[in-house]
Amino acid sequence: MIAVRLRLPGPPEYHLGPCFICRRSGLSTIRIGTMSSPGGPGHRAAETPLFVCRGCLGDLMLMHHTAHASPARPYVPAGHPH
Repeated sequence: MIAVRLRLPGPPEYHLGPCFICRRSGLSTIRIGTMSSPGGPGHRAAETPLFVCRGCLGDLMLMHHTAHASPARPYVPAGHPH
C-alpha cells in the first residue's frame, strides 16, 4: 500500500529541482508532501518527498479551491417549474 500525504508547510522554501507533476527539471520547486510505503516482508519502508513547480502548485491550489467552493447558484433539478 502506498500513502500520499499532501500539505503545504509553513513559509514556502523554494529549491531548484524537478517537478513531480510536469516532470521538468531545474525549476523553482516547493515540497508539498510525501509518498510513503510501510514496507513488509522482503520490502523496506520508503519515503519520497514530493516537489512541484510554481505553475503546478497554482494548478493544485485552483483545483482545491474549486472543489471546496460553494456553487454560484443552487442546484435546480431538470423539469422543475420556474
